[in-house]
Amino acid sequence: MTAPALPFAVHIADGYLVHSWEIGGYAVLVVGIAASLWRISDREIPRVGVLAAALFVSSQGHIPFGVFSVHLLLNGLAGVILRHRAPLAVIVGLTLQTLLFAHGGWGPLGVNFAVLSLPAVLAGAGYRPLARRVSPFVGGLLMGLATAAVTVLLHASVLYFGSIEQKGYVAGISLVAHLPVIVIEGIGVGFACRVLAKAKPEWLG
Repeated sequence: MTAPALPFAVHIADGYLVHSWEIGGYAVLVVGIAASLWRISDREIPRVGVLAAALFVSSQGHIPFGVFSVHLLLNGLAGVILRHRAPLAVIVGLTLQTLLFAHGGWGPLGVNFAVLSLPAVLAGAGYRPLARRVSPFVGGLLMGLATAAVTVLLHASVLYFGSIEQKGYVAGISLVAHLPVIVIEGIGVGFACRVLAKAKPEWLG
């Protein structure tokens, strides 16, 4: 059993969702990309590229968990740094993963985009007010935990309500499989924010 054939790594593959959900996902994708591109400046593009590369690479490092595997998400880090531009990094990363490694699928691409992008944008909105009250590490830790948790819950919900069959089984295993990822994501985003606060404070606003 290999990871690309499973929906457990947040990237839902072709054949799992009903068509109405896939169409709805593409509607969210179009609106999200249009909003993210609005008045984007040239100085923001390199930052988007860096996070898109990080999202792409993170999907190649699978973490064994029983008979299946999961991988890091990094959408929390993308949200903290890029804020409302985070969906641009997400769609580039997802497109490359689907095009080069068949990780995910073209049908559910919009749904995968929504599952990763919505929590990322929320992280971007929540980090700065939180970081004013706590340290960059604690702020990043909390945002990383929250973003990963919301992403996993959205993913499990999509599998439960939008999948063609085996709703409870697939959604439940996906939720349990990603619990370690939530913890790792929180710690990773926390350390990244602590480093950026010293080396690239402008990246954190």
